[in-house]
Amino acid sequence: MSVREKVALITGAGTGIGKATAERMSADGAHVIAGIIRDEERTANSAFTQRILDVCSQSDWDAALAECHERFGGIDILVNNAGLLIEGTAEETDDATWDKIFDVNLKGLFRGCRAVIPEMRQRGGGAIVNLASIDALSGAIGHLAYSASKGGVTALTRSLATDHAVDGIRVNAVCPGTITTPMVEKMFKDTGDIDTARNASIAKHPLGRLASADEVASVITFLCSNDASFITGQSVSVDGGRSIR
Repeated sequence: MSVREKVALITGAGTGIGKATAERMSADGAHVIAGIIRDEERTANSAFTQRILDVCSQSDWDAALAECHERFGGIDILVNNAGLLIEGTAEETDDATWDKIFDVNLKGLFRGCRAVIPEMRQRGGGAIVNLASIDALSGAIGHLAYSASKGGVTALTRSLATDHAVDGIRVNAVCPGTITTPMVEKMFKDTGDIDTARNASIAKHPLGRLASADEVASVITFLCSNDASFITGQSVSVDGGRSIR
């Protein structure tokens, strides 16, 4: 897959899928700027550039884009991976929690797309991949605000793809099933019975296991590469068959 010499900005790249994607694209020859939210997420001797990027901060977006210009002359790829999951039903979700989830998962992603589109248009095109979730397609018990925000991501992805095909900008979403990431492990731990929670999650996936972050990173990298040059506006499930049940 060809992302060699492409300039990629990846949010939420301190752990999990975002970090795996930064490592994969860097290994494939891309110039990667990895947005992290805390200094303790920095990886020593990494092959990619790391910087603080809070997707809820417009000034952080502006600074990240400026660094892309200063170091590499522009931007070709944006991966909107940063996300937040707070569990709760409608009755358990207050306005502040709803707003916080949507500010990260949907508005933060929108800020990034809005920032990079003029830059990509000027360069003759680009690729954007937005991280949604299988919850956007099927819902999940106790994930009301998260599922709603990720449904918004898939709708936003289709609209962006429609608006900017003329600019040569492809926009796709990836909908992971349950992935072995720190966020998911915390979710299992919070149930009070990690093994039972993990096994119940595995049982929802026909392939009989959870995915690794690297497996999702491979799909993201493909969608950003020249090999996916005729794919846009799609929400690609990486879920071990969960969505077919």
